Amino acid sequence: MSSVLLLQLLVGFAGAIVVAFVARRMKVLTTDGAIAAAIIGTIIYGFGGWSTAALLLLFFVSSGLLTRVQSHRKFHPEHRRGRSADQVLANGMVAALSAIWYAISQSPAAVSAFAGAVAASTADTWATEVGLLAAAPPRLITTLREVPPGTSGGVTWLGTVAGIVGAAAISFAAFYWLRTPVVPVLAGGVLAMVLDSVLGATIEGRVQIIDNNGVNFAASIVGAVLSVLLA
Repeated sequence: MSSVLLLQLLVGFAGAIVVAFVARRMKVLTTDGAIAAAIIGTIIYGFGGWSTAALLLLFFVSSGLLTRVQSHRKFHPEHRRGRSADQVLANGMVAALSAIWYAISQSPAAVSAFAGAVAASTADTWATEVGLLAAAPPRLITTLREVPPGTSGGVTWLGTVAGIVGAAAISFAAFYWLRTPVVPVLAGGVLAMVLDSVLGATIEGRVQIIDNNGVNFAASIVGAVLSVLLA
């Protein structure tokens, strides 16, 4: 391991610990979620540098703030105690692996994959958090029938627009910080968000090994792959 990489990992670890501690104090993350976030943050800064860490931080901070907005009107466990390690890893694992890929290969495709994975996670999280505040009930994406708020695969216009805005925010930030093209990252994030809802409506809970975290992980993979292919 080179001295430069070791230094970046140490700096990334120090910064990630601070962010994770603050998030835990704000109840955005559980204790195990904070540990997982520190690991993901260390890897991404250590192998990808400040620009990849900045993009991850944009996702993390914006999603955390949206989670806390009107949290008394939301009923998922993460709105009361924070997101767990499983949820953090489902949203951050593909991005972390893409950062390692970039450090090894210096390939532009790895940067596109990283940005696409973050865009997918951002779009899905923004859509969920804002969609839970929609006045109109959600509709199942596969049948368009009304379903209770929080139903897997349920979507609202408000949440969908918020998800698109979230993916756009990441795609423009990635263009500025990472020089990735805007349209592939935006398209990858939005299409992954749609796939997330479709999988939630069709296989989540019906296939034993597929839960919400599995669906989110699959969506981040799709966001990464589509960003690479479209670029």
